[in-house]
Amino acid sequence: MTSDLWGYGSEQRGIVASGLAMRRVLATVERVARFKTSVLLLGESGVGKELVAKALHDRSPRRAAPFVAVSCATLGRELFENELFGHERGAFTGAHAQKRGLFELADGGTLFLDEIGEMELTTQTKLLRVLERSAFRRLGGTEKLSFDVSVVAATNRDLRAAIASGAFRDDLYYRLKVVTIPIPPLRERLDDIPALVDAFIASFNERHRTRIRGVTAAAMRRLVAHDWPGNVRELKNLIESAAMLVDDDVLDAPAFDEALAAEGPRRAPATPGEGAELRVPLPARAADVERALILATLERAQSRRDAAQQLGMGLRTLYAKLRAYGVEAGGAELAPRR
Repeated sequence: MTSDLWGYGSEQRGIVASGLAMRRVLATVERVARFKTSVLLLGESGVGKELVAKALHDRSPRRAAPFVAVSCATLGRELFENELFGHERGAFTGAHAQKRGLFELADGGTLFLDEIGEMELTTQTKLLRVLERSAFRRLGGTEKLSFDVSVVAATNRDLRAAIASGAFRDDLYYRLKVVTIPIPPLRERLDDIPALVDAFIASFNERHRTRIRGVTAAAMRRLVAHDWPGNVRELKNLIESAAMLVDDDVLDAPAFDEALAAEGPRRAPATPGEGAELRVPLPARAADVERALILATLERAQSRRDAAQQLGMGLRTLYAKLRAYGVEAGGAELAPRR
């Protein structure tokens, strides 16, 4: 198991991809980024769609130009069109000066339209016309302004269902989805959780000058058992909340239980073998965290099958990982191969 951590931004260290699902996403990003094309990102809220959009920009020929992001759900139609296209002085009451819109601000770079599925139909019509012509007019203006941007759109909605119901234009949909990149929810990439926890703790330590060293085995089992309806954003907030309230330098299961109780795991929680601490020095590779977690779980499990169930993996997968770690079926650790 390997991990990629794309580092940019102070609040979010980057994109963690330990498992196959997110590594496929990043491989697609690497291929697509070199082309000047429209990309549609699909995924639930909190999976990191804006991070993927920023990664597309940072790896594109446009990387030196602006990356401009806007949520299509936060503003009404008139305000949103004003944000997109700008206005001329005197275009409406209160327009005391000319305002440049986002298409102008992003010229030469990337315009990220988040929550595109929430855009009103009238604005969809105008947006489609602008994208087809690569030109627009400011509100209240007569001069046609051209632009050159790559458009990355994102949504957590089923746009095909929205098209069927008449809530989204099919021609705009096909204009935006030259390339579609689905981003899997966290519950479908549980193998990313140890590396994500590692990254969030390291980021928290850096920002707050703390020395949180890791999480216990019981805490990691609790995290892996959770269904994560809020995805990576929920995990990040949970880690930071626990880190602020903990008295020790290791986060244990009780630090997470109250916050996770409201949702409850859909997978069977781990058999209690509480008390063992999974201490992995930071920064650590995801493989190091996984190995420590598996070995700590084996110490307290009644059988290999029980350990596999606690870890949320198949028995064959567990045996394959044990062989990779140099651990015999009976439990003894093997000497390193020469």
